Amino acid sequence: MDPTERQRAVLCFLFVTLSLTSFGSAQAAPVPAAPAPAGESAALPAKPGRTQTPAAPRQLETISVTGVAIPGSPLSQAANVDVVDANAMQADGVANLGEGLDQLAGVNSIGTGNVSGKPVIRGLSGLRVKILSDDVGIASQAFGVRHMPVIDPFLLDRAEVVRGASSVLYGSSALGGAVNLIPMAIQYDHLATGEVLGRYNSNNRQWDTGVKATGGNGHFGYAAGFIRRDGGDIRTPDEPTYFPGPEAAANSDAPAYTGRLPYTDFNQLNGSFAVGMDDDTLGEWQLRYTRWDDEHNYLLPPPSGIKPPAAGAEGVGQYIDDNQVQLTGHVNAAGIRWKPNFLWQNNQRRSNAGGFPLVAGFDDTIDLEFNQYTARLTGQHGPVLGLSGGTFGVEYLNKQQESRGRVQLSPGGEVNNAAIFAFEEKDIGALTLQAGLRYDYHDVKASAADTANPSAAVRDADKQTFNVVTGSLGGIYALTDHLSFAANVGRGFRAPSLFELYVAGQHGGVAAFQRGNADLDDETSLDTSISLRWASERVTAKISGYRNAIDDYIYLQDTGQTRNGLPIFDHDQADAELLGAEASIEAELTAWMSVHAQGEIIRGERTESNDDLPLIPANNVGVGARFTPQGRSWPRGAYGLVDLTYHASQNAAPGEPFSQFDNAPFGSASTSGYGLVDLGAGVAPKIAGHEVQLDLRVHNLFDKPYRGFLDTYKGYALSPGRDIRLTTRVPFDL
Repeated sequence: MDPTERQRAVLCFLFVTLSLTSFGSAQAAPVPAAPAPAGESAALPAKPGRTQTPAAPRQLETISVTGVAIPGSPLSQAANVDVVDANAMQADGVANLGEGLDQLAGVNSIGTGNVSGKPVIRGLSGLRVKILSDDVGIASQAFGVRHMPVIDPFLLDRAEVVRGASSVLYGSSALGGAVNLIPMAIQYDHLATGEVLGRYNSNNRQWDTGVKATGGNGHFGYAAGFIRRDGGDIRTPDEPTYFPGPEAAANSDAPAYTGRLPYTDFNQLNGSFAVGMDDDTLGEWQLRYTRWDDEHNYLLPPPSGIKPPAAGAEGVGQYIDDNQVQLTGHVNAAGIRWKPNFLWQNNQRRSNAGGFPLVAGFDDTIDLEFNQYTARLTGQHGPVLGLSGGTFGVEYLNKQQESRGRVQLSPGGEVNNAAIFAFEEKDIGALTLQAGLRYDYHDVKASAADTANPSAAVRDADKQTFNVVTGSLGGIYALTDHLSFAANVGRGFRAPSLFELYVAGQHGGVAAFQRGNADLDDETSLDTSISLRWASERVTAKISGYRNAIDDYIYLQDTGQTRNGLPIFDHDQADAELLGAEASIEAELTAWMSVHAQGEIIRGERTESNDDLPLIPANNVGVGARFTPQGRSWPRGAYGLVDLTYHASQNAAPGEPFSQFDNAPFGSASTSGYGLVDLGAGVAPKIAGHEVQLDLRVHNLFDKPYRGFLDTYKGYALSPGRDIRLTTRVPFDL
């Protein structure tokens, strides 16, 4: 983005935020409401294009986050924490975690149609964002830009997003933040309560069918859910294409494919089943099994397949199978609330060679499987030794991976991590101080014996060991009953993965040949953030600024060489810096209308070369309104939404995945600015004594042609056109 356009985006962002803040404050009640009690806060403002709930914002939601050192209200944390509940994600019709979270300011999604969505927190993604299941990290072979987390939003109670370095709690990979996924809760006092879901998405002709239920007899209970997602090919606006052909050179920005995109379909069957016990003496224990079963195609860019470009589009088929068994307990003993947590995860990723979609069956090209075992024990205590409370714990992880395919790509090997940590809090009047410290021992060892076709680097590999100390220090100061100031400094780290150290092979997901670097050091960061937060009966707002300085940032470097017609990318390191600001506000203007706005400004670059960092979201700003008319003339539970968003232009960084398409005879890796309009509506009529929730969403109302910067099809296709989503949820309670 050129300086003039950057200034316009910044001014637009500040104008909208400040004007709405002033307007909302002017409309606030003359007598301030009492602050929410511990463990409660007002619903957090959402990014335009999404809504937290159809209810008016003045109604308070009970929110107690657990993915932090001391559970409680998000506003009581020095770090920036937001919560997205499952109802909000279901109303919007999301099919993946990334899309479910990108409603939050400063949080985006790397998307590939409806099948894949990876969270981006303040410009960092993939292996730099820790995905957790109830406090325990889960892996998803996230070395590819399209490799999504293996969790279905339908099977969650809520997702807690922690911005900034969170290594003091979660170790390696929490360099940019953490997403703690809270599964469905067990309702011990019901025989059976739950809902049946049905959904249709018009753009890719996707059908979702799900059911979930929970119940118990007071001391023993269960929670179960299953969902089937059957998505067809996505549709983009019909725009001219010129490749291949004599006019391609003169129209190199035009997409290679347009309209209905072949090989963008997917099929999933995901489920979860838990049994639990709640006893006054033995505490509460839950044993949960979760399954993710996914088959999908990806549309390949020409000429990544086996046919010449003139022969038409080609796809590649991939298969993901993930199984998790987790045992979690909450036990009170010796004045401490103990939480033992054990997780076994088995994950298998299989991928065909380019040009072989799902219909061809598995061709044994890439076959990666790992077993990961994690044991974590935390203890939460109350006031002691002059401190107000805190959490301490130990954690051990062992990961064993095999590479059985004809192409090595990521090798087999083993990863171990052992850690000890503590986090304490001290209240001093209106000031709350929070500090934490952690030590990690981490080792990585590639194994030729566990790799079917090992490269020379794997055969000669030595064990890589890392000893890292991380910590954090922050505070929250209550300026008034409604206004608080928070600041936080955290040290984060990330050890290089088996993939980054030893990858060797054609990576179809990024249309390049990639090579590892066995001499990589661990990444370390110093993350500093400040925020100003307002929470009253009619207005909630937050504005934050941050700087994340990363030493030895690992990135892909284009060597300028090619292999089999594809560019060769090597892994390298350099110091990097991310600077950004984000703001969000929701204000109730009347009993039936509220407005909301959000914006984000971010810059990331390698400090020595000033080259941009890869996959940094475009600056964006948006405004919207929600209407909740009341009275007998309106249907029960009626609401309406309108949202307008603008994303600035963004240039692809050197070596960024798909950056090669800036120089191809079609498509583009850099994107122009664009604006979108989304609409929504819903009603909740009572049918046969049950309140049936009907939600309608229309994304990209005017079917605007555009390329989203974090859309991985941007290099050779447009982003999806208009999508009408209709969701029906029928609750039941026995």
